[in-house]
Amino acid sequence: RRETEQQQQQQQVVQTTETEHEEVDFKGLTAKEIDDLEEKAYEDCRLKLNICKSFLENYHNNDTGIPDTVEFKKHLTCYSEKLGYVKGTKPNWERIRVSYEVYYHDNKEELEKALKIVENCQKITLDNLDANEVNYLLAKCTKEGFLEAGLPW
Repeated sequence: RRETEQQQQQQQVVQTTETEHEEVDFKGLTAKEIDDLEEKAYEDCRLKLNICKSFLENYHNNDTGIPDTVEFKKHLTCYSEKLGYVKGTKPNWERIRVSYEVYYHDNKEELEKALKIVENCQKITLDNLDANEVNYLLAKCTKEGFLEAGLPW
């Protein structure tokens, strides 16, 4: 009985997390509008998790890797959940593709590169990982893919 109660509580927590963020349809948005949504989610998560701005700025530098810290991984998870890129431990590949289609709608060559990165990242085994590890591996794969392809990071 006690185990059943715990399972129900866990399900409620999962349901709350999944419905906490209202998903915006990216189709019909401009790249600027998606950028604004991403920046807002990034900052909301930074504030929620009380993370220093300069710590996160390293991630945006082309010459640095992905910070391998618990704080950063939690930030990635918060950000990806807010934007609907990942739910729990399941990437929403279609949503990620749509965001790239919006960003690169006027540059076929860059769009093809970005979609190839998604295709490559889909090959990563994400089984039995928690949400923080899933988001970390996806961010690492994406950043490395962008830099290798010569896309602006």
